[in-house]
Amino acid sequence: MRRSSALRATAVLTVVLAVLLSGAYLIGRPLLRHASPAHPPSASASPVPNGVQMTTGSAQVALTFNDGPDPTWTPLVLKALRQYHVKATFCLTGKHAEAYPELVRAIVADGHTLCNHTWNEDLGLGSQSRQDIEGNLLRTSQAIHAAAPRAPIKYFRQPGGNWTPQLVDVAEDLGMTGLHWAVDPRDWEEPAADTIIAIVSRDTSAGSIVLLHDGGGDRQNTVTALVALLPDLRSRFQLGALSVDAPGTGQTRAPSPVLQQGGQPQGAPR
Repeated sequence: MRRSSALRATAVLTVVLAVLLSGAYLIGRPLLRHASPAHPPSASASPVPNGVQMTTGSAQVALTFNDGPDPTWTPLVLKALRQYHVKATFCLTGKHAEAYPELVRAIVADGHTLCNHTWNEDLGLGSQSRQDIEGNLLRTSQAIHAAAPRAPIKYFRQPGGNWTPQLVDVAEDLGMTGLHWAVDPRDWEEPAADTIIAIVSRDTSAGSIVLLHDGGGDRQNTVTALVALLPDLRSRFQLGALSVDAPGTGQTRAPSPVLQQGGQPQGAPR
């Protein structure tokens, strides 16, 4: 009898422990997942200030490329654009322009538009002093002009889309219009080429500025996608580089209060 009672008590205790452990797991599971995400967030949403261009201002679609020039990927992007007779806009970092001046000259020789993308993809530039922001942008433009002295630099794109009003003001004082985007396939995450193709083909409409990358990582999938996208986009839209004669004519107000950031991270999204 005593043995039977002991067995029943053990069984009850086992059930109670199982229930408690199950409850602890269910409670703790979301908390642990939240505290230690498998993949860090790619970016935070941030308002885009007035004065930042987000469309071409016409029916034309503009392809833009960040993070170059890159000795591996920029020549392949230029080759694809040349094959389909398409002009684009290249957002160059000062560091890479200084390292690969011949690529800056190749971009200009093919008739593409240049854009300042900070010295080294400085994601937090907007939080720095006005003097530091100005110094960064001037240093970047000087590196680009050292390679291509007569090339206009009429646009500035802040890495990660981490805009602040002060960034926009300083860029304007230096003769550059802030440049955002409307279509972002997040190719900096190196998705499959088919994914890049599907997003750009689906989301592009008249006036879109499309964000792509020719530097900052392995861009083979971007190049593969570009070769497939160019004939498709050309059949539906007029493609061209952003104007250097009348920059800032496109939409300069976000269509909604916030936009999801894009660009490739270097320890953080850019």
